[in-house]
This record gives sequence, C-alpha cells and structure tokens, in this order.
Amino acid sequence: MKSKMKGKVGDVALKLDISKAYDRIDWDYLRGFMIKMGFCTQWVSWIMMCVESVDYNVIVNDRLVGPITPGRGLRQWDPLSPYLFILCAEGLLALIRQAEAR
Repeated sequence: MKSKMKGKVGDVALKLDISKAYDRIDWDYLRGFMIKMGFCTQWVSWIMMCVESVDYNVIVNDRLVGPITPGRGLRQWDPLSPYLFILCAEGLLALIRQAEAR
C-alpha cells in the first residue's frame, strides 16, 4: 500500500482479499444484519432456513462419515449466495464509512 501526503490530508489505498469470503460468512452476523436492515422476521427466518439446512457427508477410507453440519459460509453455486454476500459486503462498507467519519 502506498500513502502520499498532500498538505495535511493523506490518501491511502486499501486492498481487501475476499476470494474465500463465502466460506467465512458467519450465520449469526448475516441474521443480525438482515434484521438491522429492516427485513421482516419471517423473511429472515426463511432465508436462514435455506442457509442453515446444509450438511455434508464425506467418505474416508471407504466409510461414510457424516453428516457434518457447518456453522458458517455460503454454498457456492447456490443462486441465493451472491445476494447474501452482497448484504454482508454492505455491512462491511457501513463499518468502513463509520470508521472514516471518526
């Protein structure tokens, strides 16, 4: 990152790596953020049912292990995931703007 001073005001570049962000979205954060944005409780409940109803089965040494239920992350290739990711990115943007205002 580079920063240049122009008088008393500085410019700063910020690079965020969100390549694996789908895997790291916390479901409690997503639920709370949707409620804070004004989504009705029933809608949030339906969305969270879609997100949280995931489980995985894994084969290890020819034996089925599972089900494994994740506690965070959005499924890739799920048509709902990009929209939920955008909501979470909006939350990050709001936090950045709030910090910038201080």
